[in-house]
Parts: sequence; structure tokens; C-alpha cells
Amino acid sequence: MTDPIWSTACLDWKRRIRDRRTLIPFTPLFPASAEAKMAVFCALRIADLGINPATGETWTIGESADEWLLDFAAAIFGAYNAETGEQLIREGLLLVSKKNTKSTIAAGIMLTELICGWRPSDENLILAPTIEVAGNSFKPACDMIRADEELDDLLHIQEHVRLITNRDTKATLKVVAADAATVSGKKASRVLVDELWLFGKKANADSMLREAAGGQVSRPEGYTLYLTTQSDEPPAGVFKEKLAYARDVRDGKVTNNEFLPVLYEFPDEMLAADEHLDPANFYITNPNMGKSVSQKWLEGQFRQIENAEDGTKQVFYAKHLNVEIGVGLRHDAWIGAVYWAQAQ
Repeated sequence: MTDPIWSTACLDWKRRIRDRRTLIPFTPLFPASAEAKMAVFCALRIADLGINPATGETWTIGESADEWLLDFAAAIFGAYNAETGEQLIREGLLLVSKKNTKSTIAAGIMLTELICGWRPSDENLILAPTIEVAGNSFKPACDMIRADEELDDLLHIQEHVRLITNRDTKATLKVVAADAATVSGKKASRVLVDELWLFGKKANADSMLREAAGGQVSRPEGYTLYLTTQSDEPPAGVFKEKLAYARDVRDGKVTNNEFLPVLYEFPDEMLAADEHLDPANFYITNPNMGKSVSQKWLEGQFRQIENAEDGTKQVFYAKHLNVEIGVGLRHDAWIGAVYWAQAQ
């Protein structure tokens, strides 16, 4: 079988994001791979959502997730060529506002790979900037396992070291708070980097991330995913670089079909017209609106901070609306004195 032809550029993303359509401009490259892994991913149970009244059991990802989340997972899972053992999309960056189930995505994708992986004693890694953020991914992964008897039999949890082991293949999923010592010597096939914006504040982050993903050179099935909200300060370091690169791939300025950019942010035109300040447009950066994100709650928070004089407004815009602080979204240039004043 020859490899499919596809592009990860999404030239019409501004229209798509306004129309609440997927930001992934292609169907899964290998539908059978996507279907097999999505069956596992969608069956994982999310403990903190309570009980689904239709089934009397805890909600599964498939029952609770919106289309955007399922499309993102399917694009990654479906980029695996089972005949050659090669992953054709090797990197991805998902930029999405706070409370849009990033922890669920991280736990679910990496657990699925741990369950479905074929390589004996394989390593999978979730890399977090702090111990607290590491817990945000590890706890939902543990909850998913304990909510399913078959998974509880298959996967062994060691909470004190944030390690999950597949009893059959001896493959592992480890969640670590990043520093040079924790990633040195890792041979992870798949690496998921959570809250990339915080790595942008670490001086040695680029070399650390390269070290973490170094094992993929001999693992053609491997990939690295970056999940993040916008920074509460002007983007810096590795976050600034990855975000700029992702925008260029999305906009067709750079061609790299091994890199998947999925960026929930306001188009420049909407920012210039202050349309990001209209609560009716909050869905632009909150694709899980109505599920894990409450429109009413966001509007209440917005009313509290819209006349604030301190940095609370800046943080709200960055974290819940993915508005980049201080500079234009496409270039290192001011987008106007009015927006700058509002963002302070």
C-alpha cells in the first residue's frame, strides 16, 4: 500500500472556527488504524463527570466528547500505517482554552497507546512542567483504569512513581514533572507534553524536550504531542517557537505534513474589531462549550474582570480566550493601542 497524500495546512481555518467545524482538514489516513484505537479511546470512562442517566454508568469519552476532540484523536491514531509500522504524523500541537478537557485528552490518548501498543517493554511519557500539572494527567488516567474491570486487570498502577504498566507487554506509561534528570536516557516511543506554555519559561526546555523525544529515532511508530493554553505573559522560549511554527504550517507558509497544528484562537480580524469581547464569541476558543465549559460561568467571570485595573483581565483573556498577550497573533508587532490597553 502506498502512503496517502494529505496536507496538514488548514487555509480556511478562520471560516471553520467561526462555523464550529473541525480544524483538521483531512480524514484519518489509515481508517482501520483509527477505528481500532478509537474503539479503545471512546470506551475509556471519565470518573469526574458522574453518571450517565441513559446508561446508569459513568460516562465514556465517546459519550461525552465533542466532535473536535474525537477528530483530533482520530487524526493521530489514524496516521499509523499498520503494514509498515510507521507513524506518518510525528508531531502535533493543540492550543485550546482552559477547562476544555486537555487532561482527559492526554490521559486517554496515552492510555490507548499503552493498551494497543505492540512493542514489548515500550515506554510512553507524559511530560509536565510541574508536579501539580503531572497530577492533572495521572489522576484521570488512574480513574479510567479503575472504572473498568478489564483495564484494572491489564494495567498495574504505581501511584508513588506515577507509573502505569501493561502486565502483558510490560510497556509503561510514566507521568513526570520535567527536569534534565527525569528525561535523560528515556527511550519513549510517544511523548505528550502538557502545558507547553510553562516550558517556555524554562531556560533549558528545548534541550529537555529533544532529550525526551530522542528515543523516537529508532521507533518509527512514535510521535510527540504538545497540549497547551495560551501564556499569561508574552510567549517565550520553546512555546513561542512551536506556536509560530504551528501557525506557519496551518497557514501554508511552511509545508510539513508530519506536523499537525490544531489552534483554537481568534482570527486577527476578530481581535482588531474587539469581537473577542462579545460573550457570544467565546465558543471560538472553547470548543467544548456546553460540556466541560459553561457559557454562563465564563460570562460571569468576564463581568467580574472587564473593568479590572490589575492583571486579572490579562490572565482571563489568555487562559479562557487564548488571546496572546502584548503582541499580534501572527507577528511580533502591536495589534493596536486599544487592544493592548484592554489586555493589561
